[in-house]
Amino acid sequence: MSSKSTLATAEVVGKQALSDFAYQKTDIADNVFEGKPLGSRNYKRMKGLLMQRVSPTRYVHCLSVAKTARKIARAYDLDTHKARMAGLLHDWDKALLPERLRDRVNDYHLDFDEDVIADMPWVLHGPTAAAVLADQFPELGEDVFHAIAHHTIPSTDMSELDMIVFMADKLEPTHDVAVYKRLSKQIGVIPLKELFFEVQKAGLIYLIEANRPMNVQTIKAWNYYLKDQPKNKEKSK
Repeated sequence: MSSKSTLATAEVVGKQALSDFAYQKTDIADNVFEGKPLGSRNYKRMKGLLMQRVSPTRYVHCLSVAKTARKIARAYDLDTHKARMAGLLHDWDKALLPERLRDRVNDYHLDFDEDVIADMPWVLHGPTAAAVLADQFPELGEDVFHAIAHHTIPSTDMSELDMIVFMADKLEPTHDVAVYKRLSKQIGVIPLKELFFEVQKAGLIYLIEANRPMNVQTIKAWNYYLKDQPKNKEKSK
């Protein structure tokens, strides 16, 4: 076996092992919850638990999303503690391979169309993360779980916190994409909903250019927020 093949095999084995570990119930025996659910002590605790269940590069991304979510929340005078925690934990289930994500969907009786489960498993980790976190760490609160659930699949009832986490996932500085770098400069400059719409649009353009499928909920959310844009409101009068 060539060295390249050996490395590829080791990578597959490593991903499988991490997926299997992340699928198991989190051992929190030595990480007892203390203090404020969204305070610095619990944030540090959750960072430690997260670091064990995602790859090093994913962990860096999560820290960056948390920082960016807090920055966006502060710019729009919203709850920075909720934003930071939701940003940190948004990829809690990211290491799960497709078969484990499907197991998680069954475990928590999550409602997805069969085509999403079969053909778009990469969108499942948001809702599955929200479900398992709500089960094991209920003290974090429904607002945090809802934002985590909708960072992969936007809905027509996105809260301001939902929008923040959705945007932070794209706008965080380690995400080296020109359009997102441009939009990150608009944080606090344009209204929150307008910024969310532009980030949503950039994400859809990427999916189209990459020939990747879109689930029905994503399309419904696009149509819903498109109608809410000032230009389209004027046309409908």
